[in-house]
Amino acid sequence: MTKKSYATNVSIILGISVVLMLFLFVLVSHHRGISERVRQDRSELLGAGSNVAERTKSASQVSGPAAQTRPEPVKKAAAAPTPIRR
Repeated sequence: MTKKSYATNVSIILGISVVLMLFLFVLVSHHRGISERVRQDRSELLGAGSNVAERTKSASQVSGPAAQTRPEPVKKAAAAPTPIRR
């Protein structure tokens, strides 16, 4: 009985180890080329000689109908009479 329990524990530990190693391999292999992609994206952005203002120009533009500014109506308030001081 002890041999069977020992063999079961060893097989479970080995199985978990293999699964973890496979997960780490997939994780590392997936992120291996990210730095190259970032460098390529930066070179596309900076290669045209664009500066920050040109790159953010499209983000600052508002899409849709342009807002029309109306002049504020003139407030016609009756002036209070000046108080008489004695």
